[in-house]
Amino acid sequence: MMRCSAVLLLLASVASAQPAPEMTKEFQAGVDAFRLGHFDEARTHLEKARELDPKLPGPHRFLAAVAQAQGRWQDCLDEARAALALNPHSSEAADTRKLHGDCRSSAGREPYRGPELVDGAAIAVTTNVPGATVKIGGLTYGGTPLAPRPITAGTLEVDVDKPGWKPAHLSVDAPAGIATDVAVELEPDSTSQANPELVGKPTELPKVGWIVAPPGTTFVVDQKRVDHDRVELATGTHEVEVEMPAHDRWRRRVRLTAGQEVVLHPQLVDTAQREHTERLGFALLGGGGVLVAAGFVTALIAEHASANAREIVRVETARDPSNPGYDLEPKHTRADLNAARDRASTFATVSDVAYGAALVGIGVGAYYLYKGERERTDVPPPFAIAPTRGGAFIAKELRW
Repeated sequence: MMRCSAVLLLLASVASAQPAPEMTKEFQAGVDAFRLGHFDEARTHLEKARELDPKLPGPHRFLAAVAQAQGRWQDCLDEARAALALNPHSSEAADTRKLHGDCRSSAGREPYRGPELVDGAAIAVTTNVPGATVKIGGLTYGGTPLAPRPITAGTLEVDVDKPGWKPAHLSVDAPAGIATDVAVELEPDSTSQANPELVGKPTELPKVGWIVAPPGTTFVVDQKRVDHDRVELATGTHEVEVEMPAHDRWRRRVRLTAGQEVVLHPQLVDTAQREHTERLGFALLGGGGVLVAAGFVTALIAEHASANAREIVRVETARDPSNPGYDLEPKHTRADLNAARDRASTFATVSDVAYGAALVGIGVGAYYLYKGERERTDVPPPFAIAPTRGGAFIAKELRW
């Protein structure tokens, strides 16, 4: 009886570990819609799957990919972090970390420039008023805005303090392999003597932020050209463009919080070099197509020669010496047979070489086209890599 109870308990535990059928149905529907480019529909299904089983990382990973495709950078970051927190050792974790990094870059966040993060993490801290002191675990790390810097992964105790403002304390989870952004809203301390003008007076938090572009570039914010490198903007999401002669335009969406200053670090691509790469890709694809045609034609010639050789053998072996009308002279010589066989072998070899070279040319050409298109910064990435169970799905964006 005890053995039977143990077996039933084991079966119950295994069944409970399996996703519910309804959750699996919604998840698969979301994945299919994502692959077809129906992002709103995919988001609806995946959000329902997430509600049905919040502890599964799959819906979070795909919701992050959907958010990236729709330009919702903060949602992408939040969902990617949730997926990594639920299963940091997943086979898709590397793709999820890359997805998180791409969304950070697209959101205009300060890039991480330290050593490669393996088991470690990185943290960046911004405040609504610059110059606040940041302490992590009791150690001083510098003033805000604090650029991403490496730190031990796990739960971090962050303290932010500035004279004239109330100190803030936060517990922050910093997953391994990614940079964690912490935005702190400090409240004015009207009783502090550090800001005498605030004593006894109501104060308001700033309602603006700042975006700084590299010098020597053309700066466009929300489709309006800016005549200087630093612009003050209302909080919220803004579309920024950075242009430089002979380079592709760099376009991103930047989300500003109150008092935050975002310094842009665009990776501008040389237009002539990118176009040369794409032309080379088209040329290789065209050459591959010509070689495919050549391989097909030579294969036909080889087959025709081989048929001739078979016909020679058939005719000569079908002759009957006992027939009164038997002709002692053969219709075809051994040289004719060897010539037909050699011709078939030669053209078959040429066909195989042409097909092989065509495959190489088409593969290299496709790579150059992908490389040239991937380097473009004025349009969304043409290829999106989204994590899946046991691998990754690569989707091609179509534009018309």
